[in-house]
Amino acid sequence: MALGDRNKLLIMSIVLMVAAISSVAAFAQASEPTQIAANTTPPTVSKAAGELSPSTAVLQARIDAQQQEINRLSALVEQLQASLQPVASTHPVLPSSLTGFLPSYGAEPGSPAAPAAPEPLVATNSTPRELLPDIGHIGAELGFFVGGATNPYKDNNGFATGGYIDLPWKNVPGGKLSYEIMIGLQRAVTTQQTTSGVNVLVNASLNSFLGNQAMGLPFFLGVAPSTGGTQPLLPDTTTVQERSKVLTVAPFELKYAITKLGRFRPYAVAGLGAYVWIGSDNNTAAFNAVTSLNNYAPGLGNTYGALVNSLLQGSQIGGLVPTAPQLASRGVPHGQGNLLFGGQVGGGFEFRVTPKLSLGADFRRNQVEGAFASFNTFTFKQGLHW
Repeated sequence: MALGDRNKLLIMSIVLMVAAISSVAAFAQASEPTQIAANTTPPTVSKAAGELSPSTAVLQARIDAQQQEINRLSALVEQLQASLQPVASTHPVLPSSLTGFLPSYGAEPGSPAAPAAPEPLVATNSTPRELLPDIGHIGAELGFFVGGATNPYKDNNGFATGGYIDLPWKNVPGGKLSYEIMIGLQRAVTTQQTTSGVNVLVNASLNSFLGNQAMGLPFFLGVAPSTGGTQPLLPDTTTVQERSKVLTVAPFELKYAITKLGRFRPYAVAGLGAYVWIGSDNNTAAFNAVTSLNNYAPGLGNTYGALVNSLLQGSQIGGLVPTAPQLASRGVPHGQGNLLFGGQVGGGFEFRVTPKLSLGADFRRNQVEGAFASFNTFTFKQGLHW
């Protein structure tokens, strides 16, 4: 049966029921009509009181008949309601303006009561919760950290900072397992000793060309050496200031956090990482060709020292020779570096100050390929949760 035919049949049944109820009331109060005779006709004899109104037995019979009709119509309406129930779950049976005329039916005897709607969950400062629809929490975290670090290649301890994002993966016994992405940057300044092969080659070439003390330099330059002539014109080994930077990118890490301790949440983390090390050695503070050449022969440095400094003084590439003056004048970066792979393992703790803010500390061990390349970081962190 189509939905429109069912609606029409239900409305007709309700109208019939209302008509039946109205007819019962009408029969209960019905009486014989009084005939008014004209004055020209002789008066009629009044009927007996028993003939004017039906007896109680007649009225009861009429009421019983109408009640049976009402019961039959009620049964028919219940059948229609039962047949229309699947359709009513997705489409309204009657327009909204007519729904007030339908009778309400309670639950059938023995049927379970409908469960009460759960009260909305509210996060408090004392009990941070995850996956809370009422405040939009999904258990994720975005944070940054700052602290100190050891550095690769025997450099001094330095400064470290960075950030991370923590995305929930699954619940595990005692806590949760998350996927973390971390990016960190650290730097250090260290004083080192380097021997320049270029300086050694320059000294050897000059000594070979100029000759020895007796017949070389004085004859060629017209000056007399102030030393015994055995020391090199330029220092082979100089003190340099090494500036190193390490970029850490850990794109895949797993983090296990214990959540059953309330606001205090210790965790452990491990994963893979890629590391970029860039360093430069600057000999400006220790190398001065003017002084070195003047020590060899007075006035020699004043004549040639500036030229030698422009070629051999500055931030060195590989500890050998500075970058070309033309590149340095344009600010082109110089130094050396490498891309390395490794792993990261560590742990720490977080303390939930509020459901959306946490403070904590973190330690990481970075095991990097190559000799003396591994390092550690210890930082303080702040997390924002949503």
